[in-house]
Amino acid sequence: MTTQQLEITVSDHQPAVVVALRGELDIASGDMLRRAIRNLVRQGRIRIVVDASGLRFCDSCGLEALLDARDDIEKASGSVRLTGVHGILKIVLEATRLRDTFVIDGTPVEAVAAMVLSASHDVSMV
Repeated sequence: MTTQQLEITVSDHQPAVVVALRGELDIASGDMLRRAIRNLVRQGRIRIVVDASGLRFCDSCGLEALLDARDDIEKASGSVRLTGVHGILKIVLEATRLRDTFVIDGTPVEAVAAMVLSASHDVSMV
């Protein structure tokens, strides 16, 4: 039996960072996600893709952690996109009517590409 319910892997894909979640996102692991996102934001990494394809479970406390992460990123004038939304996370997002609170892409590659496009538009508007 493993004591760590959630594994978080961060990989750099300029201009975005992909935060891959694996395991369970719930009351026991939500703060781990919050800390990871806050650390990235403090480092100036404010374009973040959260890849949920490896999640086996997500409850309302896990959803709250995702919402808190989104708020932290947006307060820093950043953007967040979710990918790999399936299973219980998809059900929780739909049941709470919070699905449209997040931009959801199919894969991290699609999300990073959208952020690259967005970043190039931001630069051309300066």
